[in-house]
Amino acid sequence: MHIRVRESSRRIKGKPIKRYQAVWYERDREYRETFDTRELAEDKLDNVKRQLAQGQSPASLRERGRETFGVVAAQWLASRHDLKPRTRAEYVNLLSDKIRARRNADGASTADLSIRRTFGDRPVNEIMRADVADWVGNLAKAGKSASTVRHHYFVVRQILSQAVADGRLTVNPADHVKLPSERSAAGGTPGVVDDPDMFLTADQVAALVNATPWPCNVMVHLAAWSGLRAAELAGLQVGDVELPDRSINSSALTKPGLLHVERTMITVDGALVYDTPKTKGSRRRVPLMTATTELLREYLADHPRRDEPTAPLFCAVSLRPAKPTGKRATDAYGNRMVSTASEALAALPVEQAADRLVLDWSASIRHQTFYKAVFRPAVLRANRIGGDDSVLPPALKFHALRHTYASLCVAAGIPPLQLSRFMGHAKVTTTLAVYTHLFDDDHSETMAALEAISTPTATLNVVPLRRARHR
Repeated sequence: MHIRVRESSRRIKGKPIKRYQAVWYERDREYRETFDTRELAEDKLDNVKRQLAQGQSPASLRERGRETFGVVAAQWLASRHDLKPRTRAEYVNLLSDKIRARRNADGASTADLSIRRTFGDRPVNEIMRADVADWVGNLAKAGKSASTVRHHYFVVRQILSQAVADGRLTVNPADHVKLPSERSAAGGTPGVVDDPDMFLTADQVAALVNATPWPCNVMVHLAAWSGLRAAELAGLQVGDVELPDRSINSSALTKPGLLHVERTMITVDGALVYDTPKTKGSRRRVPLMTATTELLREYLADHPRRDEPTAPLFCAVSLRPAKPTGKRATDAYGNRMVSTASEALAALPVEQAADRLVLDWSASIRHQTFYKAVFRPAVLRANRIGGDDSVLPPALKFHALRHTYASLCVAAGIPPLQLSRFMGHAKVTTTLAVYTHLFDDDHSETMAALEAISTPTATLNVVPLRRARHR
């Protein structure tokens, strides 16, 4: 091993620029890399010595490291036979180019911050820790949530870790990169849902349901009073609804209705596909209130495929084109009004909104379509009907209905362990962590019960044992 000095064709003040080659030999073949300074060349030879001492081939490492990140990512994903279809679909989405990327607060597209655009065409041995750190910082500056940034980062780190294992890199450049904290801006604990807008009252739920056209209003009601995730609701089939018989001598139910959560719905290559539940605890039976049971009984009576156990419980929906009126919408001053699709739909009464829906009972509901065509207009419609005071949080998310169910169950006195089973959490500690503030109280009832036990009474129900005398 030695350093070879070369003179470049470039000159400064008439003098040629010196370049330094780190030269080493492997299997009777000469290898060299050129650097601008002697120090960099010496560092390279030191690394070569260390790698050779460890039984590694610096030359092979250099050649293999020239493979692009995109190729390594594809090989990594193909080797992950342990992934569930849902997880694989998420990784495919993360590693694909973003044709319809979201825009940040300034209106600029975030497509250039995707994993594919940032690292896809770069050789893995040219990716430095500073590159990964800058990318993480730019994601945060673009308004991406801490959890989104961390999720993107962990995928990149896994791929580069595979590059290390395959002998393309000696160290993972994604290690030791500082990540944004998941602690909220208000100082909340990571993972805790403490936003008041995520918890609706029973009256607010009723207002939302009444503002949602049939048959989607049944799914909205069920989401708030069963706590099922959106993918679980889309995965429900007719046979998953267990309706109890009524008593012979009265209209009362003999037992509560049940929902059997056996699958979820995911999107793979644009197609809806059934998948297993999120966790082992997600496969469960959820008891229903009498009102919810009766609502489902009425709904199934009108369901065209009610006799098919494997038929989707909630059908696919799409929008029928609006009939042109020939009139431009204007305000009180005659100025033309431009509204979004959600605002235009929200201006319709519920009955007319239902007429705009095209129902396809042969397919399952697609959440993205439902959210844009039905749910968002329903939130706006409920607030429009409510008048000057907003009935619902204007930015209400569908997932808030799951959190609403948790809060209503806690208010009803359902214990954490039971709630954890209803929610499909893998552990009760998850329920306690996510909804910790819902279980906070002053413990007055508990302490009152303890005080009552500790107070002696005149009547004893325990026969005292006499101590035997020693003779």
